[in-house]
Amino acid sequence: MRSFLIGITGNMGSGKSLFSSFFKKNGIPVYSSDKRSKILMNKIKLLKNNIIKFFGKKSYKNNKVNTKFLSKIVFKNPIYLKLLCSIVHPWIFLDFKNWILSQKTFYSIKESAILFESGSYKYCDLIITIISPIDKMIERIIKRDHLSEKKIMNRIKFQISNKKKIKYSNIIIENTQDIFFLKKKTKEIHNKIIQKILKNG
Repeated sequence: MRSFLIGITGNMGSGKSLFSSFFKKNGIPVYSSDKRSKILMNKIKLLKNNIIKFFGKKSYKNNKVNTKFLSKIVFKNPIYLKLLCSIVHPWIFLDFKNWILSQKTFYSIKESAILFESGSYKYCDLIITIISPIDKMIERIIKRDHLSEKKIMNRIKFQISNKKKIKYSNIIIENTQDIFFLKKKTKEIHNKIIQKILKNG
C-alpha cells in the first residue's frame, strides 16, 4: 500500500517549492517534478535523443540540458511546450511511480507547477495550491532567475489560472506574508494530515 499522497502546486514564484521544503525538513519525502525532470533529461539517453531530434543540438550544452535554450522556444509557442511535455512526462510518470512505491512514511508529497496540466492531480489524496499576488511572484522570480518582467509574464500565461486550480484543490494558501507564515502553515497541515490518517487507520 502506497503512502498518502499530497500534491502541492502553484504558479512560478508562488512559493510552492519553499513551502514543500519545510515538509522535507520535517522528514516528509518530497518529489520535485521540476528537479527530477532535469535529472532525467540528462540521465536517460533515449529521452535526450528525442529532445535533440525535435528541438535541435542546441538543446544540450556541454552534455547537459540547455534549459535557457529550451525555455526560449517553448514559452513562445504552446505547441512546442506541449511537444516537450509529451516527450518528458512519460519518463517522469515512471520515475515517480517507482519513487512513491518505495516510500514508507505516513504520507509523501509531489510538488509540481503543472500538477493539473499533466494530470498528476488525479493520483493525489489531497491537493494544496499556493497562490500569491502577481507583483510578489514577479519580484521573487527576478531575484531567483534574473528574468525580465516580460519573460516572466510570458511564462505565467502558459500556466493554468489560479481560479481553475482553486476549484480542484482541497487547501488554498495565500502566500502574502513572511517565511514564518509558511512554516506555521506547514506544521498545521502536517498535524491535521497525521490525525486524519491515524483516524482512518
